[in-house]
Amino acid sequence: RLPGVQLQRTKAMRSPLIIWLHGLGDTGRGWSHLKHELRLPQAVRYAFPDAPESPVTCNGGYVMTSWMDLETIPIGNGLPDDAKGLADSTQIIHALIDAEVAKGTASEDIVLGGFSQGGAMALLAGYSYAKRLAGVACLSGWPSLRAQLTERVGGGANAGTPLFIGHGTQDGVVLPECGKDAAERHTAAGVQVTFLDYPAAHGPHPAGMAALRSWALEALKLEDDE
Repeated sequence: RLPGVQLQRTKAMRSPLIIWLHGLGDTGRGWSHLKHELRLPQAVRYAFPDAPESPVTCNGGYVMTSWMDLETIPIGNGLPDDAKGLADSTQIIHALIDAEVAKGTASEDIVLGGFSQGGAMALLAGYSYAKRLAGVACLSGWPSLRAQLTERVGGGANAGTPLFIGHGTQDGVVLPECGKDAAERHTAAGVQVTFLDYPAAHGPHPAGMAALRSWALEALKLEDDE
C-alpha cells in the first residue's frame, strides 16, 4: 500500500470522543449543550452518561442520580470519601471507556471530563484507567482518595495525560480551594495541568469554556476549523 493512502485512511477513521459526567441530581442530558459551547470539529463525538440513583446523605437520604454519596455541602478539602461509591462509579466509567475502545475508538482519542462530582469522578476514573487517554477535564470538582493520589496518578498509564481544571472563584457549593488543591496535587504527581479560575459561582463560565475548547483541541490533536 502507498504510505499516503494508509495515512489518509487512518485520519478518516479517527473518531475522537468526549465522555462528560454530570453533577449531583442531574442527568447526562443536562450537559448536552457542551458540544455547542465547545464548537469542536464535527468529527468529535460526545457521550453523556447518567449516574446511578442512590440515597444522598447531604439531601436527607433522598434518592437521586449521584456518582457517590456526599455527607455535606458545601464541599471543601476535608470532605470524607465514599470509598465504595467511588469504586463502583469508577468501575462503571471504566466499562464505558472499554466499550468505546472495543468498538474501535482508540483510548488516546478519548477525553474524560465532568462537572462538580462528575469532575471528581473524571479525575479518579481518568487517572486510574489502564490505558492512555487523550486528556482529563474537571470543572468545579475536587480530588478524592487523596492519600493514594500520588501513587495512583504517577504509577498509572495516564501519568503523562494532560489535565484541565476550571473553577469559579465564587463557588459556594464546591469551594474554590478544591480546584486549587486538585491542580496542586496532580502537578506534584507529574501531570501537565492547565488551571483556570474565573469569576463565577457553581457553574460554567464563558472564559472557562473558551479555555477548555483550546485545551481539548490540543489534547485531541485536532485542527481548529473556525
